[in-house]
Amino acid sequence: MYDASELLAKLSNAFGPSGHEDEVRKIIVAEASRHSMTVEIDNLGSVFAEVKGRSDRPRIMVSAHMDEVGFVITYVEEAGFLRFATLGTLDPRILPGQRVIVKGLEKTIGVIGSKPPHGSTPEEMKMPFEMGELYIDIGASTRAEVNRLGIDIGTAATFDVQFDQMRSGSIVFGKAFDNRAGCAAALMLMEMLKQNPPTATTIFAFTVQEELGMRGAVVAANRVLPDVALVFETTAALDCPGVEPRRRLLNIGQGPALRIMDRSAITPTTMIDFVKNTGRKAGIPYQIHISLGAANEAGPVHLSGKGVPTSVLSTPCRYLHGPTLMLSMDDLKLLPALASAVIRDIERPDQFAFNVV
Repeated sequence: MYDASELLAKLSNAFGPSGHEDEVRKIIVAEASRHSMTVEIDNLGSVFAEVKGRSDRPRIMVSAHMDEVGFVITYVEEAGFLRFATLGTLDPRILPGQRVIVKGLEKTIGVIGSKPPHGSTPEEMKMPFEMGELYIDIGASTRAEVNRLGIDIGTAATFDVQFDQMRSGSIVFGKAFDNRAGCAAALMLMEMLKQNPPTATTIFAFTVQEELGMRGAVVAANRVLPDVALVFETTAALDCPGVEPRRRLLNIGQGPALRIMDRSAITPTTMIDFVKNTGRKAGIPYQIHISLGAANEAGPVHLSGKGVPTSVLSTPCRYLHGPTLMLSMDDLKLLPALASAVIRDIERPDQFAFNVV
């Protein structure tokens, strides 16, 4: 059986911004090969692994994206400073002073720099940072020195944060929990289904480039052509100071989240009720949420083929799309347990079909 913390640590510490998922993919392939005889990689770099059920149908797809938010070098200044763009959505207010890893010939540590307060006017001090003002400082003094490190336009970078455990309970912190937590949950689910196969056959899709528009999921859904899909994600817990109570829809430590809708998809009520009832029967706590400003892989997946009933199960996480994220391992462990119970109760390809009145 997996040690969930060890698995998440391995995945979290891996380097894998969008389009540069190689390290994560290597881990996923190695782990998935323990539970599936059919592990394949598509032309975009997504990984697919099948766990046979007692029947070929229903055919269920479980997706989890491998990529994390990060940076790509867009220009190397003559003095050795690196200008960058973001891979995914990042708030420029949190970036100055953060340590990063720039992956050239080897991994090089850098710091995100900005115009220092000592050299700023009072008016400039009142203004928020613009992304174009920031740069990465790797301690180089010339462009040639940077190039000797294998760093140039197109080189990727991400935050330099190592996984660790908090002193209190099951809380852990690290980078890239969005969505390495979903990948860890998917691998744990693979182990559960392999040990005790359900009726359904489950195809796991570990996808690429979600942070740039769910690109891997578009191809994955058209490849798998599932009857039903579950998307494993990491979602924002808003149980923080400064957030008004009516917006605190999710809390860490109170179970995985079942998404009703976001700006990319509305979960069918038949699936919502099914997952709720399954959770109650299994005694697995869950939280309900709506995230009107967010999108995830359910968007392209539910629009693939002839339309796919799709549900999103997420691990609540603080400080999403930041350098250091926090979540509860209790929530993460409950997510594959809930998904396993759901999959075991899906016995027909048309289980969520709409009936003619």
